[in-house]
Amino acid sequence: MAWHVFIPDSLLEETDDPKIRTYKVGQIARACAIFGVEHVWIYRAGGRDGRFIKTVLEYMETPQYLRKRLFPLLPELKYIGVVPPLRTPHHKLKGKPRVGEIREGFAFRKGKRIYADIGFDELALVEGNVRGRATFKIISVRPLRVIPAKPEEYWGYRVHLSGKPLAKTLKKAELDLVIATSRKGRDVRHAKIPPLEGEVGFVFGSPRRGVMELLEEKYEFDLVLNTIPNQRTKTVRTEEALLATLAIFNLMRRD
Repeated sequence: MAWHVFIPDSLLEETDDPKIRTYKVGQIARACAIFGVEHVWIYRAGGRDGRFIKTVLEYMETPQYLRKRLFPLLPELKYIGVVPPLRTPHHKLKGKPRVGEIREGFAFRKGKRIYADIGFDELALVEGNVRGRATFKIISVRPLRVIPAKPEEYWGYRVHLSGKPLAKTLKKAELDLVIATSRKGRDVRHAKIPPLEGEVGFVFGSPRRGVMELLEEKYEFDLVLNTIPNQRTKTVRTEEALLATLAIFNLMRRD
């Protein structure tokens, strides 16, 4: 099972403060990391912040020791210090290398060989033909050698800036179950929830327009749910709805 979250590029339309804008995206990243979301989709909804949202999300997901290699000095990251660290399994501390340990790294050619920065003072010799960011397993400490590997636990999320409106983005994701969140939806406490299997998507609206208002063409959701019944505030922010929704469905996970 993999979870997908869909947020609009108009997520930040209610604030111009760059620190608050960065912090709001940071809250999205934290919620996704806490509940093991593997894909974050940014769909077109008339906003102009899709690239900004993507940059902040990807920076936060990247292990600290790789950020200087992968991110140049960008104005979008000026206030990145206001966001909390994710502390996901692939955000490893420096420590000492151990045989069998899996780490995220960045591979590049140096002379006739390929090396990877996996977060130690010493570069690791790569056995295999890989470039760029990848996941590696340590097979030797002296000398430090690695091979490409697949992670064995939650390993962060991927960010997709679709450039398409909501319905087209959902079709592109090829989901098995799509759940839209709406104040006008069915009370989640009384809804019959099917098994959460395969690729599961959770769809969120913008601060000013709900999911149904943002649909540019007809789309049949599997469920339209009010995941914050009896809310006591006039509005619920997207990052708040996301956290509340994922917390509810996390109780139903069986993977």
